[in-house]
Amino acid sequence: MSPIFKGLALGATVVLMAGSLRAETQDEAIHRLQEKFIAPCCWAESVAVHRSEAAAGMRVEIARLYKQGVSEQEITQRYVSQYGERILMVPSGSKFTWLIVIPVTVTLVAGFALMVFLRRRAHAEPAAEPARLATVPDEEIDW
Repeated sequence: MSPIFKGLALGATVVLMAGSLRAETQDEAIHRLQEKFIAPCCWAESVAVHRSEAAAGMRVEIARLYKQGVSEQEITQRYVSQYGERILMVPSGSKFTWLIVIPVTVTLVAGFALMVFLRRRAHAEPAAEPARLATVPDEEIDW
């Protein structure tokens, strides 16, 4: 391989890597932030894609706040205080979350253990026939 070709290949690789490491634009950051919230009118889709007046108003307000320099955390806190945790597409963990997670986890682990137990039991070798008592004629027994 010629040194020129190696240099061109290395240069192309550097250019491609630099392009993938570009900074997030302001519009991309605003869109990403809008995707964090559920539209409060029907609680079905993210604010970024929902076609309602409530979602459109939130999109405008999120963009305005972000452009004013309000942090993502402050914007999130504002909507959580207004609508509650339900407004978040991915709710933050709370102590009540554990009331759901623990029983589900225990049930799944118990179900898996039961499945393993039943499968091993089904594939185990059959037990040997129980030993039979020898029959002794009555005349040999001292009564």
